[in-house]
Amino acid sequence: MLLHHLLKEGAERAPDRTALGWVKRDRSLNFAEAAEATDRVAAGLALLGVERGDRVGVFAHSGLDYLLAMFGAWRAGAAAALVDLSRAGELDRYFGDCRPKVVIYTHDYFETIDRHRETLDSVETYVCLDGAQPGAMDWAEILGCTAAPPAHVVDSSDIAHLSYAPATTGEPMGSCLSHEPTCGNARSLAERLGIGPDDVSLGPTPLSGANQLAVNLLPVLSATGTCWVMNNWEAEGGLDVADRLGATILAADAPVLAAALSEAGSRDGGPPASLRLVLAGEGVLPADLQRAWGAESGVAPAEVRMPEASEWPPPGQ
Repeated sequence: MLLHHLLKEGAERAPDRTALGWVKRDRSLNFAEAAEATDRVAAGLALLGVERGDRVGVFAHSGLDYLLAMFGAWRAGAAAALVDLSRAGELDRYFGDCRPKVVIYTHDYFETIDRHRETLDSVETYVCLDGAQPGAMDWAEILGCTAAPPAHVVDSSDIAHLSYAPATTGEPMGSCLSHEPTCGNARSLAERLGIGPDDVSLGPTPLSGANQLAVNLLPVLSATGTCWVMNNWEAEGGLDVADRLGATILAADAPVLAAALSEAGSRDGGPPASLRLVLAGEGVLPADLQRAWGAESGVAPAEVRMPEASEWPPPGQ
């Protein structure tokens, strides 16, 4: 099973159901739209020379285009290599480590990209999500590609997702997830927690980390449910957004869950009545926060076992 097939299967089963949404811009795509856009992005990347085993770097704010960049990279046979915006000062260390062929970035970090450009000798094409910039093409050209998508050449054991833990000394610490084990983990989690097509998941943590992928996106998509992503929990409305969306699942890390708990305590009615699951990656929640959530809302956070990751670079590379 391949990660991008989750959208394809969803398009076959429930094409009009919302698959992906972005809170900040109040934009969403149904499964049919998301699957079609994934094919267009894969076609655009293939025209740039992206092939199976290449890396497509993403350095951007969370959003729909970020999601499509990931899914499109997988569909093209590449690994999505994700670097968090907080590591802008050392971008060359991270992209120098994974050596992407294409880098997709957000416009407000142009100076960061430009400063590191000379050292990133693996990058053949830069793509700006918000319009062409000096030395970078417009993401709209990728998203609007009319060429046929590449043949399905991806193997289930291929690396799909590459992310980094903070590197204070030494080489960056990369970890990678392969298609089949990650899909299997997502399906098992959805079955164990009873996640279904009526579930709406809200993920306010950065897409650059594996937690958002494994806890928010993939389990719900595997059940043909709906996933929304946020850029900033407090600035964008927090529990009010969860209420408006009818979120049944909040997939977050400890800082967001602590902020949400505080917000629930000062909010009429507490947490949204629709909320039935609170999920976090294994080992990220203090025990007192778990107990406090259960006492406040009756919905205790569950720590989710993350899929098995391997080190980057893999043996032989």
